[in-house]
Amino acid sequence: GLPYRVIGGLKFYDRQEIKDIIAYLRLIYQENDGLAFERIINVPKRGIGAAAISVFHDYSRQNSVSLYRAAREILAGGTLRPSVRASLSSFIDLIEEMRQKRDLKPSEIANEVLEKTGYLLALSKEKTIEAQTRIENLRELIIALEEFENLESFIEHVSLVTDSQRNSDENVVSIMTLHSAKGLEFDAVFLAGWEEGIFPHSLSIQEGNVEEERRLAYVGITRAKKYAFITYAQNRRVYNQWQSNDPSRFLAELSDKYVEFQKNEMNDW
Repeated sequence: GLPYRVIGGLKFYDRQEIKDIIAYLRLIYQENDGLAFERIINVPKRGIGAAAISVFHDYSRQNSVSLYRAAREILAGGTLRPSVRASLSSFIDLIEEMRQKRDLKPSEIANEVLEKTGYLLALSKEKTIEAQTRIENLRELIIALEEFENLESFIEHVSLVTDSQRNSDENVVSIMTLHSAKGLEFDAVFLAGWEEGIFPHSLSIQEGNVEEERRLAYVGITRAKKYAFITYAQNRRVYNQWQSNDPSRFLAELSDKYVEFQKNEMNDW
């Protein structure tokens, strides 16, 4: 098949929430990972700001220790403000606890991190479509982690994925979100997952806010200069469970004058 590139829409491991949890896993696996430490020391927000992180950096350079080790030693020295000290102590206690559990499966470690840091709770409180999408992405991460027996194998896998070079061949399939497609045009466009509960999203339906996704549907269709292929499935596997959804309401709104419906001969739908 053709190689592909991702435009606008980030690859799975490049999404903010996925990078956050992977940073936790990396720090649990290897305390010398300064980039991971700096990424998640205040994620979710725990009152450890730039001033404290600067102190960690200074101590790290002066004493030739990792940022994580610097934070631990500064905490032991008792020089931090009480609020920062309490937050840092809680963070380090969590990392140390999880380091004692490194023999667990990565999916189990990630589940504990999501719960004990309050990461999932913070997202659920936002009550937005974007936050719900992030929660769904994290669920997908947990499913992906179940394939790995230990942290080492997963960390190696992530390194291989993220370090791979982008294919420079222009004869590629471009993958993107509908938001990122605005302003672009292609001879042929493929729009998948047009089912109730997926597009429009179930949260939009519950909140009576379908108009934005209807506009996105228009954006997707009008990106095609020649052909637009829209697909939906009668049965779809989501989070390891089969779902049966009705076709998207947006399909019924298309004019018969411009639409040709075709049946997938491999399935009865």
